[in-house]
Amino acid sequence: MVDWNRTVIMESRLGGIDRYQGRHIIHRDTPIDKGVYLGSHAREAIVVDSEKYPALKRLYQIAKSKVNDYTEEEILRTVYETTIEVFQNRGNGLEELLDHYNIEDDQKIALDVFIEYGIGVCRHMALTAGALLELFKKDGYIDGKMSIDRNTTELGGHAWIRYEKKDEVTIIDPALGYIGNLKNGLKIWPYNRSEDGI
Repeated sequence: MVDWNRTVIMESRLGGIDRYQGRHIIHRDTPIDKGVYLGSHAREAIVVDSEKYPALKRLYQIAKSKVNDYTEEEILRTVYETTIEVFQNRGNGLEELLDHYNIEDDQKIALDVFIEYGIGVCRHMALTAGALLELFKKDGYIDGKMSIDRNTTELGGHAWIRYEKKDEVTIIDPALGYIGNLKNGLKIWPYNRSEDGI
């Protein structure tokens, strides 16, 4: 069974707000950059801000330097690969990192911290990939729509990036090692929304 109510749970426990400590809350179909990403259950509140913090902007420059032809396919692949390269440590040391910064439940911490240490799980990787895509879009290189999606199965919760262009959906999931179309991605994880009809 697939449960898509993680955002609903998060909003409910926070009293139905759409902003948190001065920032919009990141969820499905909202902008990623300049927002804050909260868990369905209390954990760190991840701030994504490419202007206020430098690591994400630096990473964007690195990703841009790897692109040759600036086709959409090449940009999506470069963002995927760059994100994987950054998070070499994956989730190893995540709790220790949060303890080091004395981060309590729902306390804000910049995504840049996780990028700098190369530590993060699916949510950190999806936020990084999504923010990079937004920067490519802001500079006019791509024009699709990106969203951070998340759901829960018997295996636990998971987050990834959904990129839509016309009727085509591309899944970018650095944590599970998948980039490709929605249909093939269903062999990896139930990425499909109800409106996808598959």
